[in-house]
Amino acid sequence: MSIRFGVCTSFDNIPTLIEAGYDYIESNLTNLVQMPDEEFTQAKATVETYHFYAESFYCFFPGEMRLTGPDVDYDQITAYIEKGMARAAALGAKVTVIGSGGSRKIPGGFDFAAGYEQFAKVLCLAGDIASKYGIMVVVEPLHARETNLINTVAQGIEIVKKVNRPNVKVNADFYHMYQSGETLDAIRCNEGWLGHLHLARANDDRAMPYEEDIEKVKEWADAVKESGYQGRLSLEGSYLPEFAECMHRTRKIIECFNE
Repeated sequence: MSIRFGVCTSFDNIPTLIEAGYDYIESNLTNLVQMPDEEFTQAKATVETYHFYAESFYCFFPGEMRLTGPDVDYDQITAYIEKGMARAAALGAKVTVIGSGGSRKIPGGFDFAAGYEQFAKVLCLAGDIASKYGIMVVVEPLHARETNLINTVAQGIEIVKKVNRPNVKVNADFYHMYQSGETLDAIRCNEGWLGHLHLARANDDRAMPYEEDIEKVKEWADAVKESGYQGRLSLEGSYLPEFAECMHRTRKIIECFNE
């Protein structure tokens, strides 16, 4: 099995992704849940028309939905996940990424250990509901400027071990790993807990890698191959200077993951 390549973008860009040689689209779960029924029906028709599916979803929870702290509403969270997984499955989802740094951030003054347990409970809920649809849930470690909970792949592995659900794993994002100072050993030695990848340049512009970045991308690809990971890799970041050009140039660069 080879790595499948996708892009975090809107359904309108599917024709460009097909032309550039990608395998799937990664879409925004919050937007999907909040779509009016008519718009959701159109999105479903789009992926079916092109036979190009939303195999992955990011932005799992809306920013206003609290996952930690004194205002957590598990009934609300459960209902949201139920709707999200049902809609995502209808569009071809295999993976959903829980980043949602603001939602999971433990509020100041709130007991950190208690907040950690709350987030673990949310992951259990998400994993159990997603399992009914054959969907994997992956926790995305985010650097410390975006959240104070789960900043490294190592910390992500720790919490998914605690959750102990076969369909709950970890997402490794090369940009966030760089921002957090984490080495590629986190990928090489992930003990089989790696479930998804996000990719952008490992610097502050978070743009896509081009020809001048090939040696760095090869380092990432070698670490992934050494880990034995075979799954999906999505581009997530800035698509400059123009979307179509970016998609074609970057697609050639990331092919090293399959060489």
